[in-house]
Amino acid sequence: MTDLLKGRTIIITGATGGIGSACARTFTREGAELMLVDRDTAKLAALAEELGTDPLTMAADVTSEDDMTAMAAATVERYGKIDTLIASAGILRTSGQPTQMVDTTFEEFRTIVDVNLTGVFLSNKAVLPAMLEAGQGDIVNVSSVSGVKGRAFDAAYSASKFGVVGLSESLAEEVSRRGVRVQTLLPDAVETPIWDQLGGAALKPKTMLPAERIADCALWLIALPRDMFIVNPVVAPIQQRRKKARAAAPADAAAAKG
Repeated sequence: MTDLLKGRTIIITGATGGIGSACARTFTREGAELMLVDRDTAKLAALAEELGTDPLTMAADVTSEDDMTAMAAATVERYGKIDTLIASAGILRTSGQPTQMVDTTFEEFRTIVDVNLTGVFLSNKAVLPAMLEAGQGDIVNVSSVSGVKGRAFDAAYSASKFGVVGLSESLAEEVSRRGVRVQTLLPDAVETPIWDQLGGAALKPKTMLPAERIADCALWLIALPRDMFIVNPVVAPIQQRRKKARAAAPADAAAAKG
């Protein structure tokens, strides 16, 4: 523990998920005061007990404007301020199996976009008044590598994550001069429960990062000097990148000979 975040108030949405809970543990070790937000009351209670620092918790839905407004108000009431938001709530799909877009129901599409994109909009909007009044704040919106490259069978997820990148970039342009820094984190394959939504273990990537690596990156982003930010960093497993490089090497060599 280095007390890097001592005295800093941080809201984490999707707090009981893989990335959210990893952030909660990492930030607690660094001295942060937390507001943990998730729909699962039992998991919230278990996480709070594990952390042992009496964090503020709220069972809330990121797709509800009323819930997000209440989240921000409760945080200010408890801590007097909101320094940071980590918007990590997200879902991959609801059908339990890869689905072509032509077979994707409107209900599933709307649910995924509501959680992944509307949830980011509402949570960001809710914390901004307190941050703008204070003249400082950090927002880290968790997108995905699927937010810069669309993938087959995940049209709704990719669309929502592309949207997070665009929303974050637009918001950053609006509020950076007023002291609020908005950054987007784009993880590649990460070992989290979201892969359970694939419908089969065989479909999981063979190489994945532990969620703690993403928490480390989020910590790094919010601990940066105030006069800088990082533009849309993609965080990927190094072994996976090496495999891709080796696969490309023979083709590159053949092209060089030709």
